[in-house]
Order: sequence, then structure tokens, then C-alpha cells
Amino acid sequence: MFFQKEYIREAVAKTVGGTYRLDLPEHGLLSSLFIKIEGTDVGAYGQGEADWRVVDEISKIEVILDGATVCKSLTGYQAQALAFFDQGVMPPSTWRNYATNTQVEYFLLNFGRKLHDLDYGLDLARFNNVELRITDTADATDFSALSVSILATFLREAPAGQFKGFLRSEEWRQWTGVVDETKYHVIPTEHIIRRVILQAIPSVNADFVHETGMHNPMDDIAFSLDTGATRIYKGGIDALIRDNFYDQGKELIVGGQSYQLADDGVDTGLGYVQKVAAVAGSKDGAVAATMLTLEAGMTHGTIKAESYEGDSPYLWMAGGLAPFHCLQLRFDHDPNPLSWLDPSQRASVLLDIHTRNAASADAGYNAVVLDRLVRP
Repeated sequence: MFFQKEYIREAVAKTVGGTYRLDLPEHGLLSSLFIKIEGTDVGAYGQGEADWRVVDEISKIEVILDGATVCKSLTGYQAQALAFFDQGVMPPSTWRNYATNTQVEYFLLNFGRKLHDLDYGLDLARFNNVELRITDTADATDFSALSVSILATFLREAPAGQFKGFLRSEEWRQWTGVVDETKYHVIPTEHIIRRVILQAIPSVNADFVHETGMHNPMDDIAFSLDTGATRIYKGGIDALIRDNFYDQGKELIVGGQSYQLADDGVDTGLGYVQKVAAVAGSKDGAVAATMLTLEAGMTHGTIKAESYEGDSPYLWMAGGLAPFHCLQLRFDHDPNPLSWLDPSQRASVLLDIHTRNAASADAGYNAVVLDRLVRP
């Protein structure tokens, strides 16, 4: 057996603000898709608005089986977070928005437990049609052009039945947070659960700075089995953030080149920034005349510069927690799926999520993503 990597599409045009569709090959053991989305941004993109990267515009990445069955259905942020949980690295994307330049976003979609999984992936021959769909919310004032390249990883020369199933990853529930409200969820019994992903993105103020930290949109989480009799987790996101960090054992480090107006917030791709360093850059060959100053003491995922100077984007690097505002309740410490959570054997699996009674916690984007094993 060996893994083969080949482009099934390379630098094909994608309509700005539309959905790109591609029928995947009819045969083959598909391990992963490595998706590159390249965009030529319009000069003012990112200034005076919250979105400033390609990933901010990717509203949905889907893989649909036989026209109706979900294999993957994730926002761009969620796809990036799951790739981090699989591989332990943040995406090698190019985040910059000065004038008219090229941005590049890379996404890794794994159909097994990780890249190069020998036992799990998508057997394309089992389906009449497998379609990839990529949807963005950009318009002509954001990007003048977008293109897509797709590198597929196949397992070749494997015996029949080599793949014992594939991972179905989907945004299962999404809601806008309401102050002092509890959302009650009953997890479906179909399929073994590898992990439950929680995403909490606070609302932003008029300057695109998060109103609060992600610990407030989901300030209390109760996850239990057997209709509440067996508790798995009870607590806030603030504790789960640190638990995930120790469990992953990897630093989250990101960086970008942001060309923003004074006091405008910049989403870093982290749910909680713990450390940041920045310096004024130059695109006109001159030394920056304005000293770059970042606001200190933030406890969320945006950074904010107090100053702005034309032709001087600021170059920053940040470290922190919660990739793309996501955390996981995981059951795959043993990679053997026989040890994962089988909800059909545990009566009702309940997930209750409360939003703090504070005005700053209102109107956030909250989601539950399920990552489950589908077996033939």
C-alpha cells in the first residue's frame, strides 16, 4: 500500500460570493482533501470591517454523498479547528490585507482520524456521487477574483475493505446567543461519537472588537450520559480551554499582516489571545512615523491597535488558546473507535449550554459540531 497525492483541480476560478461544486472521482480510497483558496483582494478590504481574510468569508465547506447525505458540513473556521485537532498545527495560510494583494487560505479535510490514516477514510466506490461544495459570502468589494486548487490523497493498492468507515463532521446545531438562556440538546444516537466540538464566537462592537471572551457565550456546560445520570463534564468554557491545551500539548501560534484603521479589532483565529507581539511595517520604503501601540489586557480573540498610519500595516504574532474559537469534548484518547462513545448504548446523551446573564454575552455565534464515525 502507498499514499498517492494528485491535483484533481488546480487554480480553477471560483465565483466570488457563490458556491463551487466538484464531483469527486467515482473510485478510490480517499484519505483527505487539501484545499487551497487564493484570493486577490480589493484595496480597502478589511479596513472598516470585521472580515479581513479569505477564511472569514468561507461560510460552508461540504462533502455530500449521493445528493443528500452529509459527510462534511462545516464553516471555514470549524474546518480549520478540526484540522488542528487532527494534526496539531494551525493552517499555513497567508493573512494580509494591505492594498491589492494575494491572500491564500489552506484547508485540510480528513476523512479518517488524521492525515495518512491507513484504516479509516472514504471509499468513493460505495456511492453513486460524491460532491464537494465550497461557499463564500464575499462580494466584488472584497475580492476581485478567487481560485481553488484541490490536492487529493488516496490510499492505493489496498485490499478490499481496507477502510472500516469514515468520519462524518458537521455543524449539527447553531444559534445566536441570548442572555441568561440555556439551550438543551439531545445528541443523536446514530453513529459512534469521536468528539463533540463547541464553538463560541462573541459578538463584536462598532470597532469589531469582541464584546467579551468566549467563556461568556457558553459560561456553563453540562454534558451527560444515561439521561443525566452519568456526568461527563460540568463547568464553564474557561476551564475547558485550559484542559484542551494540556491535553493537546501543543502551542497555538498564528501571525498576520493587518492594515486596519485605529481602534479596529482584528480577529486572530484564536479564541483567547494570551500573548502578542507586533511591529509597524512599511510598504512605502519609509520608516513608520507613528509608534504602533496595541491595547493590553484583552481576554478574547481580537487584538486592537490604537494607531494607524497609511502604508504601514502592522506585523503581529499571537499565541493563545482555542483554535478558531473551538473546543472539544473528546472520546478518542484511544484511537480504536471501539472505545469511543456509542450513544445508542447510553440512553439519552444530553448537552445543556447556558449563556451568562451579561449584556456583553448577547448575540454571539454558538455552535455544536459532531465528529462521528460512519461504518459500512
